[in-house]
Order: sequence, then C-alpha cells, then structure tokens
Amino acid sequence: MELYRVSEVAQMFDVHPNTIRNWVRNDILRSAKLPGSRYNRFTAEEINRLRRQMGIPTDTAIRLYRMGEVASMFDVHPNTVRKWVKMKVLRSVKLPSSAHNRFTVEEVNSLRRDMGLPPVEGEE
Repeated sequence: MELYRVSEVAQMFDVHPNTIRNWVRNDILRSAKLPGSRYNRFTAEEINRLRRQMGIPTDTAIRLYRMGEVASMFDVHPNTVRKWVKMKVLRSVKLPSSAHNRFTVEEVNSLRRDMGLPPVEGEE
C-alpha cells in the first residue's frame, strides 16, 4: 500500500501543507499514522474519497487551476471568470473549508474547445 506525505497531498490539491493538516484536524481527510511516527500519511483510497466528494475524477491526475491562472489562459480579468462560474459557463471545484474556486483541466479545456481555442498546453 502506497502512502503519501502531507507535502505530496498538498501538491495534488494545490494547497499549502498546513491546509492538509487542518483538513486532518477537522476530519475532512483521514490520515494513517505509522507506528512510532507522529507524521501524517495518506492512502490513495482516502485521497480518492476526498476527490469524489469534491467532484474530481479519481482516474486522472489532479491538476487544479486557480482563478488567476484561468483568467490568464483566456486573457480576461478574474472577475470575468467569476461571472462565468455564476452563469454556469465554467464549473468550479470547491476545496473543503475554503471559499476559493479551483478548476480542473477537463473543465478549462471544454470551455476552450467551445470557444474554438486549442487545449491547455501539455494537456489532452
């Protein structure tokens, strides 16, 4: 069974490692403690459980974009991206205990295709 460190999980969700520790403290993410160790480790099953809860496919690598990154991809102001979310033109993912929007590669590329733009570089 492969176990992931806090830093690895933080990188997967594009959050600070302290956010992962807070998720453990708030029972959002369950850690597996190794005997004799005080460090949190996480199973792939637990990471996938949280992904499903967030609406992120479990069969693909996680790459979540921040609001500013998406705005840059479309050469628009972040407020435009916020309007797209409100209008349901672009679907966002909400991180647990956070008000910030994140966006999957699939969602960004779907909108880019609809607009006649090429997919995000290195994707699809």
